[in-house]
Amino acid sequence: MNQATDPLIEETGPEPRRRGSRRMKLLAVSLPFLLLLVLELVFRVGGLFPDTSNRLNPVGFAAGTNFFSEWDQEIEQPKPAGTLRIFALGGSCTYGFRVHRSFADLMVESLGEDGEQVEVINGGYPAFGSHRVLAISRRAAEFSPDWLIVYMGHNEFLENVFYDPEGLVARMEQAGKFARSLRVINGARSLLGEPVTLVRSQLPAEFFGNNNYPLISSETEASLRMSLLREHVMQIVEVGRQAGARVVIVPAVPNLLSPPGDSVHGPEADVGSSQWSQLDHDADGQFTSRDWEGLGETAKTMVVLDEHYAMAHFWQGLSLLGRGRIEEGRAALVEANRASFRIDSEVNQGTLIDF
Repeated sequence: MNQATDPLIEETGPEPRRRGSRRMKLLAVSLPFLLLLVLELVFRVGGLFPDTSNRLNPVGFAAGTNFFSEWDQEIEQPKPAGTLRIFALGGSCTYGFRVHRSFADLMVESLGEDGEQVEVINGGYPAFGSHRVLAISRRAAEFSPDWLIVYMGHNEFLENVFYDPEGLVARMEQAGKFARSLRVINGARSLLGEPVTLVRSQLPAEFFGNNNYPLISSETEASLRMSLLREHVMQIVEVGRQAGARVVIVPAVPNLLSPPGDSVHGPEADVGSSQWSQLDHDADGQFTSRDWEGLGETAKTMVVLDEHYAMAHFWQGLSLLGRGRIEEGRAALVEANRASFRIDSEVNQGTLIDF
């Protein structure tokens, strides 16, 4: 018999065995995914481990996020007759971060004294910039607001990553939202007791400064943020008007005695990291011991080495205040505020928007 045409050889030769081996490998690779798909369908049909993709998360949010989903249960709709409904919107100052009572709490106490039915809903959240406050204002508009009280501006220069919707963090956020929509992921988190969240360590180090806040290091970018802040304020005002609400924009007030969140060295700064660390260490010790003269000399050296470094101006301002030179000290603190790209004087003076 011709060996080349022997059917037994054709069926048991090396090529069919290789095909069978490939099928087994494909099945082995596919089986876990098929099992996960079956589990996902079972969990969805059974209503187990619900979708959490609309929850606020530590990185940002995706389009369509249902902010403050608890409002759907907590806020009565339609609004009861005779009820004055106020929404307070903004960042940590509105939220009441590190204080016993927020200004929304104080509004409830003062406005309800004459027996009028007043609701003040706090829509503030730490680190929210104007682009997120705008999204919250649209959410608030669903609940028949009478007033929108908006206090924001301090976080515009902290949220570098959120103004890049096509960038890395936006893509990671979308991936996180998809993961939180999967019942098998939520089931694993529930069973293991471990949150499945995006952690900062997964982000490139250059996104963040010393305090894990995104950095802005140019006047051009700071000017862009101010333009975006104005635009967002105008959009919030329009959202309020369309909802039949009156809108109050409260000028953001910088706390000049609060140390800069981040200091960025200027492009031409000639200073070694060890030298600068020593200067910063000296300044901290001199401030602690109230050595205003010594602090002044150290700060002067720092400013000469790098006039763009916000903390140098801050130390200089404190040293001047400590010696009773109030106006000079305030000027140095204003410069520290400017150098750290925090909210600037035009916002503080109420000239942000010209209605």
